[in-house]
Amino acid sequence: MNTADVRILVAYNRWATERMLADVHQLDAAELTRDLHTSFGSILGTVAHIFWAEWLWVRRWQGQSPKERLSMDAYPSLADIERPWREVLADQERFVREVTDEQLLQRIAYENALDERWEYPLALMIQHLVNHSSYHRGQIVTLLRQLGRTPRSTDMLEFIDEG
Repeated sequence: MNTADVRILVAYNRWATERMLADVHQLDAAELTRDLHTSFGSILGTVAHIFWAEWLWVRRWQGQSPKERLSMDAYPSLADIERPWREVLADQERFVREVTDEQLLQRIAYENALDERWEYPLALMIQHLVNHSSYHRGQIVTLLRQLGRTPRSTDMLEFIDEG
């Protein structure tokens, strides 16, 4: 994987996130917070999880090891998540714009919230972030369909076709 590859992945991730957020915006507060018996309870809980993981991984790319855990109290509404998430998306784009092919091969170590040490090549960490977010966006698609909505596709090839 090289810098061109990770730049495409990060651009795709932003595009897919923006589409997902636009679809989620169609929900009222009750639908957004309804317990749908999924991993993170509600659509808002799943959105918050994706945001939080992206925030965390960008810091790890930078060699940090944040220990904070997601608190839904800090994100009672979609707007409370969107503002900082747009900053995280900009951080991702800035990071991959400046990264080199050599840096992508370097192993980055971090400690998780349980003080466990992990280490991976930077390129795989970036790929993981996009894959993780795609997985949970797929869950949101299913939840939206359960609520009778028709979410737009966030397929990567559609992103590529749109240019």
